[in-house]
Amino acid sequence: MNTYTLKRALSDATGCDAQHNGWPCGTCFFAMVPYDSGILSNADWQNVLLFRGDYEESTLDNLPDDKEESLEKVLRVANLVNYEHLLED
Repeated sequence: MNTYTLKRALSDATGCDAQHNGWPCGTCFFAMVPYDSGILSNADWQNVLLFRGDYEESTLDNLPDDKEESLEKVLRVANLVNYEHLLED
């Protein structure tokens, strides 16, 4: 997965680029979908943190079994949110 593609999709979907190099914060990441939907998990967030280089894998305690699948899911969610924003305009 391309780092720029994921970062851009997430920052567009969340409206947040508060963290280093323009990545969204965790609060905005989880606000993309209803909290109780279960669509995004702490494992997905930790995987994003690993992907963007914030932490070493050994320091994260809740990574998904399939990291690539998790990142693809996060990108799909961000793209759907971005598409919904286009429909609202």
